[in-house]
Amino acid sequence: MAPSLFARLALPAAMVVEGRLSARRLERLRDGKLARLYRHAYATVPFYRNLYSAAGLGPDDLRTVADLTRLPTISKRDLQNAASDDLLSRDVRPESCVKVSTSGSTGLPLRVYFTPRDFSRLNWNWVRAAFARGARPWHSRLEVTGPHNIAATRRWYERLGLWRVDSLSLFKEPREWVEAWRSLRPDILWGYSGSLKLLARYALENGIDDIRPRRIFGVSDLVDAECRELVVAAFGQPLIDLYGAAEAGCISWECGRCGAYHVNADTVILEFLRDGRPVPPGEVGEVFVTNLHSAAMPIIRYGLGDLGAASRDLPSCGRSLPLMSIIEGRADDALLMPSGKRLSPLFFFGLMKPVPGLAAWRVVQDKPAGLAYHIVPGPGFGPGSLDLIKTRTAEFIPEGLEVRFVVEAELPPDPSGKVRSVISLLGAGGRP
Repeated sequence: MAPSLFARLALPAAMVVEGRLSARRLERLRDGKLARLYRHAYATVPFYRNLYSAAGLGPDDLRTVADLTRLPTISKRDLQNAASDDLLSRDVRPESCVKVSTSGSTGLPLRVYFTPRDFSRLNWNWVRAAFARGARPWHSRLEVTGPHNIAATRRWYERLGLWRVDSLSLFKEPREWVEAWRSLRPDILWGYSGSLKLLARYALENGIDDIRPRRIFGVSDLVDAECRELVVAAFGQPLIDLYGAAEAGCISWECGRCGAYHVNADTVILEFLRDGRPVPPGEVGEVFVTNLHSAAMPIIRYGLGDLGAASRDLPSCGRSLPLMSIIEGRADDALLMPSGKRLSPLFFFGLMKPVPGLAAWRVVQDKPAGLAYHIVPGPGFGPGSLDLIKTRTAEFIPEGLEVRFVVEAELPPDPSGKVRSVISLLGAGGRP
């Protein structure tokens, strides 16, 4: 018996959603999408036509992913400096597009335009990640997020009891998040990882032990070891990290079996570059993304400002989606030392871990040879805590840095609501 039309459509669709296309099919899919996006951008988007013409490239000069390195890279600053009309395809009407704003944690918010079709396809990547880690359509979710992400009305599928979300602003107090949890009793806790860390610490400090979600998903912020430890201690579940950006949706997600992050390689292409050149798997580079579903406002070889690395390992879970092994946070938060050495934000989590009595901390590099440690004291804090920080800084960073301390009642989040622990106020060249 010939397979039904439903079966012929459903099986490939399931393979796409689950990320189980064969490596060969995935390669062909990516090559075709990239070639179409490049031709589309060259023909209909003035910004890219001018950029590629100046580089001596024609409309048919990109055919496969292997050709991608021939194209210039771009930054958020490049898009900010361009006329908005030059960034949008002449084939779309802006008023019909879905508009998404970046968080602006770097001081440079950006509005990104998507066709409804592209936006819907990118949303499936969040579904893929959640489903792979045990979430189901009938599970309800409490989300701690930025006010700009809170929908005014429920979507049609929520009214049917599917993927139901109740959202709270991350600018509210942890006490209010606890009250909302107790009122709603959802299945899933979802939110900015920095906010979930605050909630976990609040729960532990106040003896709150009735927040027991089925799954916990963290987004937007760098996840450090302390955050993971606090979440497990407070809620009895590990935090599942999802890596995404407004410009490309869900980019990668933590796999419970592979011990790394699956890249949603059927919708995005990730590159890891140092000084504009690809680095080998396992080596850290700046993350550049090409969004294969960005017809309205193409995103091609766009620097996200984050640091990461492709994994040397192949997936062991049955999915063909490639792996990235680490995500180290923003490139502009990698502190540049006088010697030229760069320190990842993750370096400081190890440096600060044995220091007693810290309720919260933040490291700010405000001069080339100086660090300011902003400290919120907790139980067990004393002069010895600051002495230990100074000693460990000299031991692990033997560059004669000037170290000063600022003791505060609390650490304010960025205007975007993100809670960063390591911040550089210097420019790319290491100067204020």
